[in-house]
Amino acid sequence: MPSSANVSSPVSRKFAWLVGAIVAAGLLWTGGWYFFAAKIEEHLPSTLAQIVGPGATAECTNADVRGYPFRVGLFCEALSYANAAEGITTTAGAFRSAAQVYRPQHAVAEVDGPLVLDASGLILRADWQLLQASIQAVSDGLDRGSIDARNTSFDIDGTGLTQRLALQADRITAHARRNGADLDVAAYSENLRNTLFAGLNAKAFAFEATLSGKSDMLRVPFTPLHGPFAAVLHRVEIEFDATSSLELAGPVQVGADGRISGNLELTIGNVQRLSDLVAGFNPDSADLIRRFGPMIAALDTRPGDDATTLPLTISNSQVTLGIIPLGELPAF
Repeated sequence: MPSSANVSSPVSRKFAWLVGAIVAAGLLWTGGWYFFAAKIEEHLPSTLAQIVGPGATAECTNADVRGYPFRVGLFCEALSYANAAEGITTTAGAFRSAAQVYRPQHAVAEVDGPLVLDASGLILRADWQLLQASIQAVSDGLDRGSIDARNTSFDIDGTGLTQRLALQADRITAHARRNGADLDVAAYSENLRNTLFAGLNAKAFAFEATLSGKSDMLRVPFTPLHGPFAAVLHRVEIEFDATSSLELAGPVQVGADGRISGNLELTIGNVQRLSDLVAGFNPDSADLIRRFGPMIAALDTRPGDDATTLPLTISNSQVTLGIIPLGELPAF
């Protein structure tokens, strides 16, 4: 009769081989993960240089790759960007990102404020309670990306501005994606407050547009947006309250000089709100709107609803509503 030792010996050997294979696989995975992490840190400066392109610099202060064993993510104590040709410098707080090892092209990230942007003397300072981002990468850059910021504030000041502008919003989301050769962009905000137009705070704001031939903006190296280009504004809407809103839609063109032209439709949920808005930067035009309010209503191109829809013309950044001049837009 065979001994119990002889019977259990093959089982023990198989178990030992299994344990050994698991340990070896763990060691190989650990070594591979840390080797990959070291390569990311080693090539980070050249990768950032490739992303921002010639003439610009970007830095991830005290970069560290974390996430072992099943994630990989880049952590920075601070972020910075500079482009001397464009006159732009930007700094932001700590950066944290993560991607699953089996899906490295999809990453999520968090950035701490404040963000300070200096664009040729125009200073933007933004801060937030929480800012999260999500990106879908492809071989030559990004296919799409989104940002979600909570309890956000903006402060804009600098040379050329007659008044400092401050904005606050409970939430801001922004999205961009390639659509063939075009670029789809969208942004939304909730409970938007400002210091420029007293009493004209927005319950909600929406911006949806397609930039023709601008999908390259998501390709490496990333470049700032400049004219000339054409765009379609699908919806630019400010909702003041349940009964008052402004909505703009139509095609626009931006010239090489940054001036804007286009033939748009402006839908007004409350004409009085429009006059209040215009009064903030052109009181004379606001008086004209109030005076010709009945005539404006008669020009409604979509009669039969509660709103008033009017043609809005922009010619070399000069804005007119029908025959009423509204002022001049700043160059893009």
